[in-house]
Amino acid sequence: MRASTAGEPDRQPGVGFLRETVFSPGAGGGLIALHLPSGTYLSLDRTAAVIVGLLRQHGDARLAADALAARFDLSSERAEADVESVIAAMASQHAARKGRARRPTPTGMAQVTRAWWRLPARSRRAALRAGVVVAAVEIGLRVVDVARLARWIGAPLTMEPTSPPASARHDVHLLDASEREADAALAWVLARWSFDPTCLRRSLALGWFLRRRHPRLRLGLVPEDPPSAHAWLEADGALFNAVPVVAMFSTEPVLQHPRSA
Repeated sequence: MRASTAGEPDRQPGVGFLRETVFSPGAGGGLIALHLPSGTYLSLDRTAAVIVGLLRQHGDARLAADALAARFDLSSERAEADVESVIAAMASQHAARKGRARRPTPTGMAQVTRAWWRLPARSRRAALRAGVVVAAVEIGLRVVDVARLARWIGAPLTMEPTSPPASARHDVHLLDASEREADAALAWVLARWSFDPTCLRRSLALGWFLRRRHPRLRLGLVPEDPPSAHAWLEADGALFNAVPVVAMFSTEPVLQHPRSA
């Protein structure tokens, strides 16, 4: 059951984006905002990051503007304009999720079919199961947000504090034979899938096959330009599809340097 409070951000007009956005520390004391439903990123400078924190704290645009004016000695009009600008930028993240799709051709489909038929019978069955799961994940990514899809799959997205992975890990050796078979089948299917074999697709699909282990989906920030997120699974103390990340995404917009300039 979810408790409700008077200052709960997603119950206030204009700040509903807070319930579907996660944050990671960015450059210069700013934030990287990841909008989960669309998968889009927004880089926030230090001032914008402070405003997001105030919106989170007060749950109301007017109260956040008042706090911003008091903190930086701004006029009410300037503070309100700055807050509205940040809210508008966050709202712009609600763009459609993009992905580079390869258009299937008769020749390509025939090649995939021949490659599948050359697999051992057991591997063919595993590839079929993996294909069904990958297709279900693909559909899910288009109709619901990542957090909800992860819950349905049985690998809920978690934002609990943890140390970022220090190295690449895919502890497949800790899985039983059927789980290792499913992992290999997923790799085979995703290598031939029409859309990019992203870490998110792989982690969600693998989460279905590992659901008896109660896996959790994690998101971290990869130091790239532009920044990007990486998704991996954590289950029974093991990590799957993990790579080194510089920070973890969280529902709380935690700044690297709490003191304002």
